[in-house]
Amino acid sequence: MMNKHMKFSTGDKIPASEKLLEDIPLVGEVSFSEFEEAKPEIKGKPIICSNCGAILTDVKDVQTNAKVGTFFNCQFCGTVNVVDPKDLPHNINAYTGWLIPPDTTRPDFGKGIQKGNSLIAALDVSGSMQGAKIEGVKQSLISTLKAYSKSKADALFGLVTFESNLRIYSPEGEEVLKLGGDILYDVKAIEKEVTNNSWVKRQLQKMTIKSTGKEWQKTIQKMQALSSTALGPAVVAARIMSLVAGTGRVLLLTDGMANEGIGSLSGASPEGKKFYTMIGNALKDSGIVLDIVGIAGQGSLELKTLALMPEITGGDLFYADLSELQDSFGMIAGDEIIGRNARIKLIVPDEIELSTVSGAGTRELDYKRGDDISLGGLTKSRSISFEFKPKKKIKDRKKVPVQVQIRYKDEDDNERIRVIEEELEVSEIKEELEKSLDADLIAGYTVQRAAQVMQRDRKEGKKIMAEMRSTLARAAPKAKEAQAYLNDEIEEMDEIMAEEEAGVARSADMIQAKSSRMAKKRKK
Repeated sequence: MMNKHMKFSTGDKIPASEKLLEDIPLVGEVSFSEFEEAKPEIKGKPIICSNCGAILTDVKDVQTNAKVGTFFNCQFCGTVNVVDPKDLPHNINAYTGWLIPPDTTRPDFGKGIQKGNSLIAALDVSGSMQGAKIEGVKQSLISTLKAYSKSKADALFGLVTFESNLRIYSPEGEEVLKLGGDILYDVKAIEKEVTNNSWVKRQLQKMTIKSTGKEWQKTIQKMQALSSTALGPAVVAARIMSLVAGTGRVLLLTDGMANEGIGSLSGASPEGKKFYTMIGNALKDSGIVLDIVGIAGQGSLELKTLALMPEITGGDLFYADLSELQDSFGMIAGDEIIGRNARIKLIVPDEIELSTVSGAGTRELDYKRGDDISLGGLTKSRSISFEFKPKKKIKDRKKVPVQVQIRYKDEDDNERIRVIEEELEVSEIKEELEKSLDADLIAGYTVQRAAQVMQRDRKEGKKIMAEMRSTLARAAPKAKEAQAYLNDEIEEMDEIMAEEEAGVARSADMIQAKSSRMAKKRKK
């Protein structure tokens, strides 16, 4: 029976030769949609193969020999690993995994423990937000607070707004900090002002939605649009607020290009991209997920650059018109954070060659067996796919093991290590392999792969989906839903490419948002 967290395009089998399935990719997928929180049974570090890094998942594999001592033969690479019997647990439940308690030292800011589903909102109130846009955002944010008050009442909430100035508010609407002018171009100065603000230091950690939700709703309702867009400084401030309060999520709401302070994108300077990469890594290292809701208009938001932040931190990116705002907010609020600073590692025997990895974002990853894949925040909506190819010597095996290691920090700052493992039966029967094909998994991987490619080549990304649609029509003619999924993505791609060719300013933002959605296999 296949594992519900990991599945393969050929079911529980793997072809003995790459030629058996010709142009159909062999794909594995790890999904976190049903990744339950589970109490770990083992405190301390797992026992790891000294050669390939595979984790020992069954104490029955451990043997004792008078010459060697206590050891296990790694099922992935065959290495003989000598182990200290004192390090062996009585039993191993690899799925619930291992727990490594945190270092007792504390960082400079706050508790140093980010509670995943608390929230700091960074709200654009620049002039372009006037009218229906800001009203739509306010109502969507208020609805999110109301939903949180029912399901996550103990979550914390904070608010920073930005235009030509940066302002932090209390739930009652008091402006507790205002920054403007030259300081907006100095990251360290912004961090110092926010860190040393008495309200941020003493009160922000008390701002639970249960106790302040109604006051926040009134304050948000009063927000008005003003002038320029100091987006970069607002993200710097929101990160410090998150560190002080111990919140794990920042929600950035904007409709315009950053054009004031650090991170301004209004010129041709490469400094903007460097800044958003830097702040994205700072957020990730702090265990904070950043989501963006970009509000659609005719102008450009330069989402390709802003997208670096959710890409690095494991957050989401939406490009929504007013009618879609509520759905975007709802998806972010409902996407539960499982862990932070997450990374995964794929372990396979030498008889399998790993190639493309997708689902970690819109970046094309140069991945080698055993490499860590950084995910930032680990949410329920994530799924990671990987393409692999059997080598000639796979015929020497009857079964092939595949191991996925997942490491992340939980809400108590413990490091968690969990393992998902599966064995695939080597098959030389083409009909048997075709019968077990998972067309939906293949289509999903193809969409994720196209999301990566279309960042550099729109037509190539579209071609990848079109060719797979034809392949599935031949190899899996009854898989109509998978074919329709690919067809819908191709049709939307055609519409966006037509806007791009016509020189419409927002087309680049549409491409970026579409790529981000496709990378998560979220259907339109």
